Amino acid sequence: MNATTPAASTDRWPDFARTGPDTPAGKYLRNFWQPVYVSSRLEAGRAVPLKIMGEGFTLFRGADGQAQVLSERCLHRRTLLSTGTVEGNELRCFYHGWKYAMSGQCTERPAERGAPPHLRLRSYPTREWVGLVFAYLGEGEPPPFQTLDHFSGEGFLGVQAPLRRFNYFNQIENSLDEVHFNFVHRISRFSEDGLNAIVPTLNCEETDYGLARTATRGDVQRQTHFLMPSTNLSLLFGAWHLVWRVPVDDASHISFTVDFIKGTPQQVQAYRSRYEADIAALATAAPAADLTEAILRGEMRMEDVIDHPDLLSVQDGVALAGQGVIADREHETLGTTDNHIVRVRRMWAHDMEALQQGRAPRTWRWPSTLSPTSGVLREAAAA
Repeated sequence: MNATTPAASTDRWPDFARTGPDTPAGKYLRNFWQPVYVSSRLEAGRAVPLKIMGEGFTLFRGADGQAQVLSERCLHRRTLLSTGTVEGNELRCFYHGWKYAMSGQCTERPAERGAPPHLRLRSYPTREWVGLVFAYLGEGEPPPFQTLDHFSGEGFLGVQAPLRRFNYFNQIENSLDEVHFNFVHRISRFSEDGLNAIVPTLNCEETDYGLARTATRGDVQRQTHFLMPSTNLSLLFGAWHLVWRVPVDDASHISFTVDFIKGTPQQVQAYRSRYEADIAALATAAPAADLTEAILRGEMRMEDVIDHPDLLSVQDGVALAGQGVIADREHETLGTTDNHIVRVRRMWAHDMEALQQGRAPRTWRWPSTLSPTSGVLREAAAA
């Protein structure tokens, strides 16, 4: 489907926004591996609470370095297991000392006689990749864990996980909206080359992994990929850019973001220096979410935050939280440039309907060699 195909603004969409355990969208998302934590923040011997898709969990890292996600609460008196103590590769409850293996099996009850085999917490398949901890939070066996070849080998890996105070699906749709760069980010790092002055010509093709998208501005074409159900792959400021939108609850989400660059030692070091300088500036700046809310309340203007080190997040936040914490998709008026958004909604709706009818949703497969591109079109360059 290309940008000349009319968008169906009258489609009736299912509820994409609410993702609790018993919701259609929540059941759908639980069919996929989801990032849940930044690996470097989880030291060996530490346990932390998680909230993902409105549901609580416990994450801990054992003495051998393995990370594991378990149920949120102890089987005994239901206190939070994240307050407990990691002993070797097991987790002991703070309240009465019940201890659990990574399998979820209760291995010790100090004040009781033994630990019967049936005393077992739910343990969730857990693994790590590109500096993130992933978990499978659904039923049955997890699907194959998918990776991309370009994120391996020597280079610089930057990982961030900012909290956004609006619904995750607002952010998914925004990541597919190429035209918003011309307006939301008209003053930003994206505008330095002048391309934001040109409204793009768009093309979108459905694939075995999601969508392949191209935006052409003059003689420059940018290709990006949307990996179902909620992941974007692109080139951003010279680095491979991979980002997952993971709901915390219906009113907030985490954008788990990975940037990876290869090249000469000088190129990698230059990128690392810029990246680390940006992170250092963010540490002392006002939170982007606070500025977003101040602008939406009318207490500040966008012009007041142009020098903020995370200007892109402030700009996106104003646009997306400005839709409402959960966007109103019933009363919107869509145009031809919204075809990317319509296509993703239809793919989600198809899979959600299949689940509700007891059928398996479509299997989405990432090609391990998948790569985005950005640059001058060969035909134009040769002209």
